[in-house]
Amino acid sequence: MKRSARTVSSSLTETTNNHSPKRSCVQRNKLCVASNSTSACSSSPNDMLTMEDHIQSLISMGFIDRDLNRKALIKANNDISEAVTILTSSDYYNDDILIPTETMASTIIGPLTKEQLEQQQQQTVPSNNNNNSNGSHHSVTSDEYSINNFNSFTTDAFFDLETKVYGDNWSIPYKREEALGQCLLSATQLALAGTADQDKNCVKFMEDLIPEAFRKLQCSHPVNNWALEIQSGVFEMIELLIDLIAARLSYAPVPVKLLETLSIVFDYDSVFQRKNKTKPYDRSLYDKQLDDRILANPPSTSTFSVYNRNETYGWLCQLINRFVLKDGIINLKAQFQNEKPLTAPEYNALLSPFVNCMDYIYIDKYRQLFSEHIEQALDYIKNLKEQDFKAKSTNSIFELLSTLRKICSAVWLNRIEQIEQLHLNLLLKMIALSNFNAKMNSLKELAKIIENATSNISSLIKTSIRRDVISEWIIENSILSKALEDTS
Repeated sequence: MKRSARTVSSSLTETTNNHSPKRSCVQRNKLCVASNSTSACSSSPNDMLTMEDHIQSLISMGFIDRDLNRKALIKANNDISEAVTILTSSDYYNDDILIPTETMASTIIGPLTKEQLEQQQQQTVPSNNNNNSNGSHHSVTSDEYSINNFNSFTTDAFFDLETKVYGDNWSIPYKREEALGQCLLSATQLALAGTADQDKNCVKFMEDLIPEAFRKLQCSHPVNNWALEIQSGVFEMIELLIDLIAARLSYAPVPVKLLETLSIVFDYDSVFQRKNKTKPYDRSLYDKQLDDRILANPPSTSTFSVYNRNETYGWLCQLINRFVLKDGIINLKAQFQNEKPLTAPEYNALLSPFVNCMDYIYIDKYRQLFSEHIEQALDYIKNLKEQDFKAKSTNSIFELLSTLRKICSAVWLNRIEQIEQLHLNLLLKMIALSNFNAKMNSLKELAKIIENATSNISSLIKTSIRRDVISEWIIENSILSKALEDTS
């Protein structure tokens, strides 16, 4: 009787990372193999109670499938030590049949237990991965699952994917020919034709499902335990995502959700990038094609200490350069010239992708590419009117200022003071307004600035306004008295 895999007993906790535009995720999920049949046992009530206790003990050890635990205990005559030996062997139990691990390979990933990961590591890796273990062979080859095979959005694959991605019991396919790969390829085809936003399911895929799926693939804790084959499969899915985002940027409006996901993908501090930080950079893929357009390059070993000299972040650099090769930079820059004026969230989305990978790109080239757009965003903030401060969405203005400061702290150190002054002037304008929303939003932002300035976290301090500057500004402008003024 065939088994099916599913995830159970899962809880997802999200935490906000204040020094990054992304949201970092800590996930506690467990995977079990569920049987289609139920097990029966003729033990006495006392024996059953003891066995139940042992089952609970096994669950607490990480063996979370009750049926497998029960079968192992029955085979071990209720000896928990022997049951552990059975459960940690290289075989699975399927009813009364012993099935070797390698026959149960799966291309669906979710949160796995340590034991299941060890079993997964024993799976046979395809020969092409043996020849190119960094997973980059997909960058330069194509197969039957080509983008040209999709003339419309693959709705069936999308509906199937919806059942896998959302909720606690998530599982995400990572093969090109499966649901996620098919959706990415078909959406890219529509984006290249400029029609992706005309299909409502494609829009839902880009704006809702992609952020959720790739947040889990990039930020969830189980990423640390996935086997090499899975890491390479996820890397290929990211490559396909890069292609889609680059294509979608070729027309208005700004794809804010996709760009927010790109910021996570390009974040060197994501769980996925940290896990794969030692992967080498394959110069044969993009360097020759891009020539002087190349944007990312692993730092030389002399840049880092002896403790992290092997942290090349080769995969991250390949993804950035793939984005350049697919005209992502050209299309992104063109978005700044849209006929319709950009909003704060759109400015922030366009400028955020490279904020957390500055150590791995050529800063001089970044200056050449984005200097005019930084000025454009600053002018936008300077020209904001009173009615702009009354909206509940003013947080997006502060997020844009935070992004600009992070960029300047890495690229334009001489601009930091200007941005800080602009930030404080904006707060002063909002606090002085009689509008309740404006006043409260400004006070919340001020509290956040003070918290960051007094933090012991070095990364927060580095991107925060200095404590003495804030204190002097508060006293000089009588901020407390302005905050207490009547808002009626």
